[in-house]
Amino acid sequence: MSSLLSRARLGGGIPRGTRDGRSHVEGVPDELAIEIDADGSPVSFPAADWFICFVPGLQKQWWHRFVPGNYQHVFAMRMVDDSSWILVEPWWTRMLINVLTLDEAVKFLRWGAAGNILQIRESIPGCGNQARGWSNCAVLTSFLLGRRYWTWTPHGLYRRLAAEPGARPIDFAHWLANHIREVASRNVDRALAGIERGGGQPVQAALIQLGNAIMGALMSRSGLGLYKVAISESSRFGAAADAYWEYAPERAIEAVRKVLEQAQLRGEINIEEPADAARQFFSMLRGDIHLQMLFGLRERPDPTEIHARVTSAVDLILNGALAAPSQYAYPQAARRPQGVQAPPSAL
Repeated sequence: MSSLLSRARLGGGIPRGTRDGRSHVEGVPDELAIEIDADGSPVSFPAADWFICFVPGLQKQWWHRFVPGNYQHVFAMRMVDDSSWILVEPWWTRMLINVLTLDEAVKFLRWGAAGNILQIRESIPGCGNQARGWSNCAVLTSFLLGRRYWTWTPHGLYRRLAAEPGARPIDFAHWLANHIREVASRNVDRALAGIERGGGQPVQAALIQLGNAIMGALMSRSGLGLYKVAISESSRFGAAADAYWEYAPERAIEAVRKVLEQAQLRGEINIEEPADAARQFFSMLRGDIHLQMLFGLRERPDPTEIHARVTSAVDLILNGALAAPSQYAYPQAARRPQGVQAPPSAL
């Protein structure tokens, strides 16, 4: 042991890797050499933002009487992408690290909203130290962020982090509505980009292209996650549910309505209410597949299945809306005479 410590104190310390592609460890061939960055890591990571949640305890513990009610525990969360989060939860018996879906993450964030949430940028490589002695949730969270704070309580850690220049308090209700709005807008923008570039297509081709994009977005992990959150949190956070409806289904339905209206102006179809037909088309795309996925009864459909379902929906809506001379065809602005029934082809 003394020999090992003496080697660590020498210039350069114990070899951790290589910067020249060659092994400098006796018995290790060059092909197994590990290149490292300036921080001694085989992979360089950019500093990420964490949501540090200071919360009341969910189960009564003996030490709660000694700490403020909203600062009985602390844990950390970080968004990986639109539909995935990392949870770092220091339990009394272990360090729980897991990947959560968006709807699962929202449950933890609601817990965080019961106390205080701070957005904190981690430090890489950090200035913490493993030789801190007793480790509890506050000490481990401080170490996770690369901080050297000597504090053993969540409230003490909160005060130190809140005083940092880059710390940002999170209003969860406001954040959730903005997050859903941003993700939904991004998903729909991608879905509508192709159809907007291909304006003026025949109605069948336009609806198939748009339907494939809409159905793909609905069935994606991100789309399903947004839907679950909007439904489950609508009674608590109405603004988040409103944001989902306005920036996801409503925009998609509006795009379909425009395609149908343009086709009607060109004389391709004859639909009295393009807005109603657009909603019906959107519902056909979603259908029972969407519910089955939400209930975990099936996997995401592949592109072939999506295309087949979209084609079927397009055929169904157009076969009942093909423009053809008929004694029942009236200009859209005119009202159908009283007593005249709608033709079988009308939606």
